[in-house]
Amino acid sequence: MPNKIKIAWYGKHFGEEPPLVGDENRGAGGIFFSGCNLKCVFCQNWQISQTGMGKEYSVEELADIMLELEKREVLNIDLVTPTNWWPQIIDAIKLAKSRGMKLPIVWNSNAYERAEIIKKLDGLVDIYLPDFKYGDAEIAKKYSNAVNYPEIAEAAIREMLKQVGAQNLIVRHLILPNNLDNSFKALKIISRIDKNIQVSLMRQYYPAHQAKKFPEINQRVTDAEFTKVFDYMCELGLLNGWTQAENCEKVMLPDFTKDKPFDF
Repeated sequence: MPNKIKIAWYGKHFGEEPPLVGDENRGAGGIFFSGCNLKCVFCQNWQISQTGMGKEYSVEELADIMLELEKREVLNIDLVTPTNWWPQIIDAIKLAKSRGMKLPIVWNSNAYERAEIIKKLDGLVDIYLPDFKYGDAEIAKKYSNAVNYPEIAEAAIREMLKQVGAQNLIVRHLILPNNLDNSFKALKIISRIDKNIQVSLMRQYYPAHQAKKFPEINQRVTDAEFTKVFDYMCELGLLNGWTQAENCEKVMLPDFTKDKPFDF
């Protein structure tokens, strides 16, 4: 049914980077789409991404959801894992805008998407929030069944940067235990794209879904591992963004303020 979109949940969401959620009253207007083009063995939202959990909505209903979230005074429309539904989402954004929606649109993806798709979003998306999961192609295939992930993700992020600039682009990277070379390679690619990109370095990994089948990732990231990745990121000159430091003393200062979170 080409006019249908499957959504698992929508509402005020406070789990994004500081400038995307504002204060405790606003939050991002999160819309979590069902399905994913990656099959990560450690996915923390595997019920949504891999079991098809959710309800079907029409393009018109998705536009209604965006307008409803705007009335609830969210800071933006945060499209989470949108890639599989990009044609319908484009139509819904256009429809919502034609009906008066003013909120910025956040494209919150895994970056495993063709640059040609990102080009179709030019002028519709205000903020890009991609994960750069893998700098190592073999690891991407092993854990996410993704072929040529670094090459595809780099091309997508370059197109995102071209459209909105470094100010409106945040690239996330999740550190995996016992896979520091993967993180080093991913950060190296990001620095090659543009050292001014905001990087969100995440250490929220925990063994979820099928991670127990892979002993090397069936554990949490240690402070020592996080520190090594953080230090390397700084050596590369990637100095804008955030970290989830937990017990580690090293915390990056945000490049944004809540008063002026993005350059529109």
